[in-house]
Amino acid sequence: MVKVNANPASRGKYKNAKTGTYLLKNPEKYCGSQPPVYKSNLEYLFCRYADTNPAVVSWGYENAVVKYLDRSCSPAKVRRYYVDFVCKIRVGPAFKTVWVEIKNSCEATKPGPKAAPKTVLTWIKNSCKWQAARMVAKQRGYDFRILTEKELS
Repeated sequence: MVKVNANPASRGKYKNAKTGTYLLKNPEKYCGSQPPVYKSNLEYLFCRYADTNPAVVSWGYENAVVKYLDRSCSPAKVRRYYVDFVCKIRVGPAFKTVWVEIKNSCEATKPGPKAAPKTVLTWIKNSCKWQAARMVAKQRGYDFRILTEKELS
């Protein structure tokens, strides 16, 4: 069951995006004090996957924070990046922690030489976030993955 946020101002970048509070089917698996508030259709799909997949032992929404140097602005600034999801997954007899970022494929691929400046800046900012997240995840023995609509549909 989904509680959809009808307020158009809360829909983020994409006016047609589905936003709302995900109603947990397996609340014992969720690590967070409040139910997740997804900001896109893709985030909703991943919430449903994490909540109902038996291999996912526990999961949380935006509960990992990584500091990164944002080079998309001048001068560069240190900012905080909230990783979309943190999942603990059972792999055979062992467990693995994975940080998951959900993005549309257009934002997860490097723009071409004729791309609009805003698109290029978004790519630079995302690349800075993901580079920092990969490094921190690796230091902690975790994986970092970027999933798009190709993997979630």
